[in-house]
Amino acid sequence: MINPFDDQQIAQAKATCRYELVLTFNGLTLRARADHPAILDHLEAYYSGLTASGLAASGLSLLGVHKVDQLELPVWLLDRQVATSGREWTAVKRAKTSALGLKEAYADTPDGRWIHKIRTGMVLFQSLTAPVAIGELNQHPSQVVNFINNQFLNHHQRSGYLLGHASAFAMDGNVTAIAASSGGGKSTLMLKALETAKARFLSNDRILFKPENGQLHVLGVAKHPRVNPGTLINAPRLIDILPAEECDRFEHMPKSQLWAIEQKYDVLIPNAYGADKTALSGTLKRLILLDWALDSTIPTALRSVDITKTPEALEGLRKSPGPFFQQADGSFPPEQAHSAEHYAEQLRGVEVLRLTGAIDFARAIALLQARGIL
Repeated sequence: MINPFDDQQIAQAKATCRYELVLTFNGLTLRARADHPAILDHLEAYYSGLTASGLAASGLSLLGVHKVDQLELPVWLLDRQVATSGREWTAVKRAKTSALGLKEAYADTPDGRWIHKIRTGMVLFQSLTAPVAIGELNQHPSQVVNFINNQFLNHHQRSGYLLGHASAFAMDGNVTAIAASSGGGKSTLMLKALETAKARFLSNDRILFKPENGQLHVLGVAKHPRVNPGTLINAPRLIDILPAEECDRFEHMPKSQLWAIEQKYDVLIPNAYGADKTALSGTLKRLILLDWALDSTIPTALRSVDITKTPEALEGLRKSPGPFFQQADGSFPPEQAHSAEHYAEQLRGVEVLRLTGAIDFARAIALLQARGIL
């Protein structure tokens, strides 16, 4: 049992990290150092189609790698039990209260912030120079992935990139982002778009964008889509991800009931769509806002939106950096997203469209094809 607030114990634990995996992202190289190799094996397999280093190891094209100076950062991964009692933790406030109760709490120190994942018992130290993850890492690898990705998000937000809540795909370097509130269908629509031969996966739930040289440069986040059963049941390419008994359970379920189920499955892009189906960055050309409804009787329609007049339409795209975001001076700002007006200003020159009416993915894809987007 390790006490995360005991510097000597942490130093001794770090000294046992004899295994290393190098992950090269756009602008950031992470050296994951672990006391046991199993978590690194998982990370190497997971990131193989999503990072510059993973694509290079596979012998694939590095389209979308943005040539910028690379910062190197170690991330320490300690697979051991952690003591969280005897310390006052501050609850992380969420816009929506979960039926599962409190998700995260944090405790700040002069060197960084400890974040306690209440449901899994993991404890994560956010630091500018030495981030640390402690807990049953192999039982909760997705939290290790999220922690690593937070270092990437932090690095680019410090350099002026704006965080957006969106999925995205690229066509010849031109990116279409899809924004909606959670459960709005953005991942499903993005995966449907990947059926087009030239379309490449860029991001599932987060994008980073920044004006550069008269264009809007956009970065994807290295995380495979996590989708609910409804997405898998209605995609012949993906249905095998569901266990047979789950297919039997969901296959004849009413659409409204199936839509409401929250039971996530990973869609590994190289396995499902092919090895050369990933982009890492591109130029943001358009944004699609999902403003449709399951119970609507109005036919699905795609129309232009003037966000200079209605910036509130971008509400689904706005995203707070969250409790892991650490500024360059080491401080942690209040969790607050930029205003809709700020997003509208940053998106100047991007075509913004809105899908309205009934939720109909086949019709949506047809509308995108009619506009030459796919």
